[in-house]
Amino acid sequence: MRRRTFLTLTGGAGAAVLVGPWIRTSRAASFGEFPGGTESVQLPEGQRAKKVLEIFLYGGLSAWETLYFVRDYGTASDPNFPNTQYYAYASANASALSACGSTDTARPFATDANGAMVEIGPFANKLYARTDIVNRMRVVVQRHNLEPHEAAVPQALTGRPVGQPNAAGLGTHIQRARIDAGATPDRASPHAYVLATGGISSDNVAAAAASGTHPGAARPLLLKTDNATGFTRLLQRSTVGAGRAHHDALVGAYVDQYQGRLTWPDQGRVRSPRTDDLVVAYQTQTKVDAIANVVTDGLFNSISNRACGISRKSIPHIGLNAARHLLTHPSEPASYVCVSDVGLFEASGGGGYDTHTDNARDQSTNFDNLLAGLTAIINAPGETDPTKLSLDDTLIILNTEFGRTPGRQGSTGRNHHPYGYVTAFIGGPTQKGVAGAIGRDGNASMFATPAENRMAALLALGIWPFAAEGFNVADSPAATGELDAAQKALQKCLGRAS
Repeated sequence: MRRRTFLTLTGGAGAAVLVGPWIRTSRAASFGEFPGGTESVQLPEGQRAKKVLEIFLYGGLSAWETLYFVRDYGTASDPNFPNTQYYAYASANASALSACGSTDTARPFATDANGAMVEIGPFANKLYARTDIVNRMRVVVQRHNLEPHEAAVPQALTGRPVGQPNAAGLGTHIQRARIDAGATPDRASPHAYVLATGGISSDNVAAAAASGTHPGAARPLLLKTDNATGFTRLLQRSTVGAGRAHHDALVGAYVDQYQGRLTWPDQGRVRSPRTDDLVVAYQTQTKVDAIANVVTDGLFNSISNRACGISRKSIPHIGLNAARHLLTHPSEPASYVCVSDVGLFEASGGGGYDTHTDNARDQSTNFDNLLAGLTAIINAPGETDPTKLSLDDTLIILNTEFGRTPGRQGSTGRNHHPYGYVTAFIGGPTQKGVAGAIGRDGNASMFATPAENRMAALLALGIWPFAAEGFNVADSPAATGELDAAQKALQKCLGRAS
């Protein structure tokens, strides 16, 4: 297998990290195990999620038209903030709704912390039509102060600001916990996947696969959705062909020889995390047939969709279909898949939701496209298709790096706005509602942090988030200890009280 080709197809990280993160390595303690005295924040076994589908809405979802519409905020008669939020582009929104076959009818959802009725916005009509999904959704107000994508995206995906050595993606924490639990020691395929695209720079969405201070073995498999068919071909190992067994035996001999050089007689081998990663990569290379049974040929075949009058190849639909397959695999289901939603087409600022111009058209079309793909892979009431997701055991997270300004940018766009935006938790142990509040000025007064978002997802799976490789009390504002921080994350993001 040519190393340069492999790195190109898998996103540019080291092969030892990407090829073999799912083989168990030895460790004294189990990551994610709840310590004594934390029973009050442990969800009952039957209520925990078993897997997570995270959809990253790259560019910044505009909350006002989608998941957080307060009908009397920003109207033309508002004394302090007229023609803002949804009404900044009232006429353009009307045209977008017409193209999407939607209307501006009331879609009440829940009251926020200020007592305001929050509606599901008209751009999310396909979501509102699925009451089974909406009734298991929690809209979470978030806030931070990082305006550039390059800083905000990693914070949203890891819960950590750029530059912190322990910044790790949610899939990394989950995969580490699964490996340490040791339930499937002979498993060949990953527990976690990140499906990015070639159109997004590696310092952004690739942060979903960051390993932080976890061993490299915990890192998810990172694939480029729009170039993943090349990876499945590489699993055939055609470059070694009929000499594969001899090749593996030779490499195995070299690995054993090197490990021998690191071993003291009667004292065992010295610590060498990079050598551990090399061993994992070698072991996984010998099991590519088993991996290919999960990451199959044709898994990333082209899919097209028509949304709001626009028909194109849909990268998000390709990713969602692959995620469905991986999460529902009959013998080796994934525990985590992150799908990058870059839209049916690229917005003016890049990605699907970076709408510095044409906010109404691009937000409506790209979100409608995403919702069409998402609702299609979730079992409807009375449906029991084993190849679709069940909200009883799957937690779905709609994540984004920030929102869009309540006021205009230029004549048709909105700028970056991390000071009040929303994400959504759906299914699993989630209780319906709105957490926090965004005021008439468009800023959040009560909110969860990106770190609390990550903590809550881990707690939903029964994984304790507080460890040296994870989070700490300081990541939860005003928390008095780990137990209090865990409870705050559960309450805000999942609506669960102790």
